[in-house]
Amino acid sequence: MAVVALVVGLIAFIAVLRGLQVQRHASHAVRTAQDAIGVITDPDLSDDAKEQRVQRASLSLVKSFVILVAISLAACLSAMLIVAGGDLFGLFSLDQAMATATSWSFILWSSVGAVALWIILGKLGGRSGTEDDTATDGDMPREEVPYSALDKALHNYAFSSPGLQLTLSSIEDRVWRNRIAATQTGRPLFITSLPRAGTTILLELLARQEEFASTTYRNMPFTMSPLLWGRFSSMFRKAGEKAERAHGDGIAVDFDSPEAFEEMIWMAFWRERYEKGCIRLWEATDRDAEFEAFFTRHMQKLVASTPEAHRYVSKNNASIARLPLLSTAFPEAQILIPIRDPASQIASLQRQHARFSDLHARDRFAQQYMAGIGHFEFGAALRPIAFPGAPESAEGAEHVDYWLRYWIAAYEHVLQTASKEAIFIDHLALSSRPDIQLPRLAEALGINDRERFLAASSMFRAPASPPQLPGASADLVRRANDLHAALLERAL
Repeated sequence: MAVVALVVGLIAFIAVLRGLQVQRHASHAVRTAQDAIGVITDPDLSDDAKEQRVQRASLSLVKSFVILVAISLAACLSAMLIVAGGDLFGLFSLDQAMATATSWSFILWSSVGAVALWIILGKLGGRSGTEDDTATDGDMPREEVPYSALDKALHNYAFSSPGLQLTLSSIEDRVWRNRIAATQTGRPLFITSLPRAGTTILLELLARQEEFASTTYRNMPFTMSPLLWGRFSSMFRKAGEKAERAHGDGIAVDFDSPEAFEEMIWMAFWRERYEKGCIRLWEATDRDAEFEAFFTRHMQKLVASTPEAHRYVSKNNASIARLPLLSTAFPEAQILIPIRDPASQIASLQRQHARFSDLHARDRFAQQYMAGIGHFEFGAALRPIAFPGAPESAEGAEHVDYWLRYWIAAYEHVLQTASKEAIFIDHLALSSRPDIQLPRLAEALGINDRERFLAASSMFRAPASPPQLPGASADLVRRANDLHAALLERAL
């Protein structure tokens, strides 16, 4: 009878926890804590605003703590009453119940049963455990970034701790010293342009080639220590199905998809360049021996972590702000710059800015995530690069002329600063006639497996005709088209 009473008590314990929604309150506490971390590390908030928000978060956490304690006490009391009732009616003694409850067999099977019961009750209630993690209070918007509360807390911690990232990387240097030293790397390849120019599909194309190594979503959030974090995270590795990324552009990604995380390294060494609402330019004279040594080792580590690879490839839209430095610091590197017609690219930039502005208004972590990985291109995270003649802040970004001015300033800078060895490719020509453009690109990049590279032509689709830009300044449109023609003169 003691076993029966203990089982019934366990059922009552779980039923009370679920009935009083303990998981919702716990998830709310975790979200509050991670939001507080994001506020503390947000460079756009004043100290007074940070203090007010952290105070509110502290009060909310105290409230959540009291609620969780009360729920826990209620659940324990319900189980205790059932067991005490058995003793009161002489069905068994408390000593018998305690001996049974502390036996290894009961602990094992009760744990398995408790987990199963929790899941069953969740399904019967119409909500799985995962859905509980993202349930929201009141009129709070449902979060859309597909990370659990624990994942978000870990990412925020990594984003706010560049010093920790550098420390982990130095530990990695010592642990894998021989492996890193023995890794021979070929010419690195940097893909860069303004967003929406076709950089992502070029990264996908090149990352499919065995000779290239690139960061992937599995490297997140400790992207600066790919060997160390890769070894640790492999114990918890998930097999995820491909899903459309947050841009809503039809590009599907999974944990093994390559992505642009390189900017986190630049931010760790050049934090001052990202202040005051914009990103300052780099010159050829802005050399930093410590950074260059770190970045070189980082490229070696990624190659070492990728079987058969011997070249590093990255996509980093912000690198058009530092073309002279890249060419000087890494003279052996190749720089690939896709060029897209201004009307199509600007229309896409506008759509993405509106999309991410809406997402960031509803999901604070989405903004924190973009800022944490150095993607300051859209939404509430927008910080324009300080090209001469470009907008100096995000003000006015809802208007088409903002993006026209930005496009013109960016690509005038590219024409002036890109080395003669930089490789330009016409996005329209590549998408429309990959059978012609891919052989040229393979030759320019020195691709080893040409057959495999050319077989990827099915990735490309001919784009639609360039759209109209309602409300755009005719003079800016003319200047953009003239600049586009000049850029194409340098294309393959």
